[in-house]
Amino acid sequence: MHKLSDIQSRFYAAIMAEANNLTAENALLEVLDESSRRGKRRLAAYRRSIFGNLCNALVTSYPVVSRIVGLPFFREAARNYILAYPSLSGDLNDYGEHFASFVAGYPYTQDMPYLADVARLEWAMQTLLNSADAFPADLSALANTPPERYSDLSFEIDPNCARLDSPWPLLEIWEVNQEGYMGDMQVDFTQGSSILVRRAHGVVTVQELSAAEAAFLDALNNQASLADAATGALEKDADFDFGVILQEWIATGLLHRATLVSTRDTIS
Repeated sequence: MHKLSDIQSRFYAAIMAEANNLTAENALLEVLDESSRRGKRRLAAYRRSIFGNLCNALVTSYPVVSRIVGLPFFREAARNYILAYPSLSGDLNDYGEHFASFVAGYPYTQDMPYLADVARLEWAMQTLLNSADAFPADLSALANTPPERYSDLSFEIDPNCARLDSPWPLLEIWEVNQEGYMGDMQVDFTQGSSILVRRAHGVVTVQELSAAEAAFLDALNNQASLADAATGALEKDADFDFGVILQEWIATGLLHRATLVSTRDTIS
């Protein structure tokens, strides 16, 4: 009599084995009370269902990557990914975290070096789409800060956002591969990009930041003072108007809470 855990382990190994690997299949079938032919048919049906569901989940999470390489190519890549990275969750929305790293090393995508970063962008969007809602922004405490202390403020960034930097024009690649896109299909692959991905009101958006904006936001996200963050941004662009950007980010809720850097006293 075999333990249930042993049967489950054999079933998992048989499902995830390559089609021509009979060792794992036979190890399972020897403990099942049915003919080898019937067992193999049933196992093949389970395998098709499981691989099909996981592949569909990857297509859903990575529609732009799928559109760039074509669905047949993507499904074959997905099959290899599933063999290398089996699902560890019952929620298909959680599946695909390592796909960008897989794409970066996949032998058949080496002529598309930008593809891994596109996958990272899409996973950031997928993660934010399914993340928990953050507490509403509350910067009313700024009214208690005297103007002469503004330079000492630091800010907490909306947790429902992600930052990506890439040597490739990610926003352009992403835009021209949207379903129904009718604009200019030309992409300048010589340009890098700094990207902000954010979910607000249940909608995930992708925005390209200038070098100064990226430096300003990253510094604030690392708890730099407003003065230090502005100095770093101005080093990227001497004409950068951090006051206008700051007002915009406060108005849109990208900045959540304020703290006085010098004393670390939270403004309330």
